[in-house]
Amino acid sequence: MHIIQIPELKITKYLPTDLSECDPIQYIEMSALIFYYQTGIIDYEEFRVHAIYKLLDMKAVRKGIIDNEKYSQIHQLSELVDTFFEENENKEKVIKQYYIHNPIPKFRGAFRNFYGPSNDFDNIKFGEYVDALEAFVNFNQTGELIYLSTLLAIMYRKRDYYNSISQKDKRKKYNSDIVPKRAKFFQRQHIGVLYGFYLYFASFQKYLTSATIFIQGSEIDLSILFENKKTKDESKYPGLGMKGVLLSMAESGVYGPEQGVRDTPLWEILIRMYDITKRSLDEEAAYKKLEKK
Repeated sequence: MHIIQIPELKITKYLPTDLSECDPIQYIEMSALIFYYQTGIIDYEEFRVHAIYKLLDMKAVRKGIIDNEKYSQIHQLSELVDTFFEENENKEKVIKQYYIHNPIPKFRGAFRNFYGPSNDFDNIKFGEYVDALEAFVNFNQTGELIYLSTLLAIMYRKRDYYNSISQKDKRKKYNSDIVPKRAKFFQRQHIGVLYGFYLYFASFQKYLTSATIFIQGSEIDLSILFENKKTKDESKYPGLGMKGVLLSMAESGVYGPEQGVRDTPLWEILIRMYDITKRSLDEEAAYKKLEKK
């Protein structure tokens, strides 16, 4: 957190250094501004100034009233917003995304609350994740807003008051059949909620590609699930990604038919995928060792 002090007014303000430090309201407001900036609606200077007003809960003065000293201070403070970004390998400015807690645990819509996944997607099923990943990829490829509302329709649901006491997931059971209808309903949501959850999903995806977790005292490196190693015998045609994993798991019969795989917790499937991948790599290493003898 950046600490901003105004001694003459005895005021101390705290400015988040990136999205992970924002409270839910700040996160939604910043997500909206990031969307406007990334789509060219506002430029970077406008983004920084608007961000300062939102993050510090400041009120803008009426148009036409100009306080040069105040404007200079705002402009100087706005430079602190640069810490929300970092440079990637191509020297491009990108949003810092190193958080797996859900910054939008719930939101209000049509006189009711809708609840999202828990931190690190601990309470979602594999089928939810597969469907959400498809919407996420489709938005990346097309930029069409319907895919942002589809993400919400998949992941955010009303609370299940009848079964929430005994279940880890407090939301109503996921029903993929009604997602298109709910996606149209969620199109009216604040862009900060729509794009904010997209950013959270992106951050989780980034985490998965490099995550190291501990299971029964053993360190598990999930990055091996995402290493793109092509063999000379592999065809030029793309695979099905997580949908292919779903079908393969269903064929194996470990979790029953396809619906059984979809209803299995995400992390259980990921650990199973790790186990299969690890054994395959071990067998490949052993085979190469024999070839050298």
